[in-house]
Amino acid sequence: MLRKIHPIFVLPLLLLITACDEKQITQTEAPLRPVRTILASASDGIAGRDFPGIVIAENRADIAFRVSGKLKELLVKEGEKVVKGQVIARLDQTDFKIELKDKQATYDKSKANFTRSATLLEPGHISQREFDEIKAAYSTADAHLRAAQQNLIYTELKAPFDGSITKSYVDNFEEVMARDKIVTLQDLKSMQVEIDIPESLMINVRRSSEQRKIHATFDAIKDKKFPLIFREVSAQADETTHAYKIRFSLPPIENYTILPGMTATVVADKVPGVDGSGDESEITVPSHAVLEDNKGRFVYIAVPESASSMTGVIHRRNVTTSRLTNTGLIITSGLDPNDMIVIAGMSKMQEGMNVRLMVNPELIETKH
Repeated sequence: MLRKIHPIFVLPLLLLITACDEKQITQTEAPLRPVRTILASASDGIAGRDFPGIVIAENRADIAFRVSGKLKELLVKEGEKVVKGQVIARLDQTDFKIELKDKQATYDKSKANFTRSATLLEPGHISQREFDEIKAAYSTADAHLRAAQQNLIYTELKAPFDGSITKSYVDNFEEVMARDKIVTLQDLKSMQVEIDIPESLMINVRRSSEQRKIHATFDAIKDKKFPLIFREVSAQADETTHAYKIRFSLPPIENYTILPGMTATVVADKVPGVDGSGDESEITVPSHAVLEDNKGRFVYIAVPESASSMTGVIHRRNVTTSRLTNTGLIITSGLDPNDMIVIAGMSKMQEGMNVRLMVNPELIETKH
């Protein structure tokens, strides 16, 4: 037989069931914690950086005499334009002409002696040995004569290309030594910008990579960017700075006077010869996203539940770091490109937590 349940017992039971249902509904409908993330991106360590550069002429030469002597005429002034083959300076030629006459006389005598001995060799009036000595003397005299003729030519200094005299180092009537700089000649119509790349970054530069966009800016020319064209990369580091030089052509800039020695800022959005893919690339993340405990350094990544899902699961990822740059902390292992790095609220993250994803497409400034 069924027993009757007294109403006094039914009411508490109903209240208990209702409370459990409300608690279950509350737990089910609790919103997921939103987390801000950025995508880990492979970087060559150069892109996004600014490098100080200096303007240089594509054709530049320090002009010097190949012989020593007294400077008789300096025929150009600083700032003057010259054309290829134009005489820039001339040494006193007196001593060189005397030397030439002496060598000419020695040559004439040796030539005559050689011609005469050639007719005496066959009849046997001189030996083959004597003839060989006369022939050697003649050859030596000929070489000395040619050297004296060339030295006289070297007393005139000529421009090797069209350009402008940008620096003069001597005055008339000075004694100058061979190889001493007389003037600097530069072609101001064709300019280049040169920057230094540290060896720590140069290791990722590949000569075979595609050309990438970069430009130069000048402090005196506000809000203007000038595209650069990659020209060459040095194959050996500077012995003092241990940096490698990269040169870019600077196309002609209208309405502005750009001269050698001016400073520029090279904005390396993308640097020629650098490939950001492959094992040699680096992943850079904001430094504040990297945490550390007794197990080492790590970051939190959010793994989306599906390709189109805006929810994900938090996982700890141990990482190895390198150096801190102005774009972030370089990660050498532990992350893959396109991993979603948590960059805010890391102290509240834990393994396996379900979160709502907030991808930040903008570049996050590194906290130094």
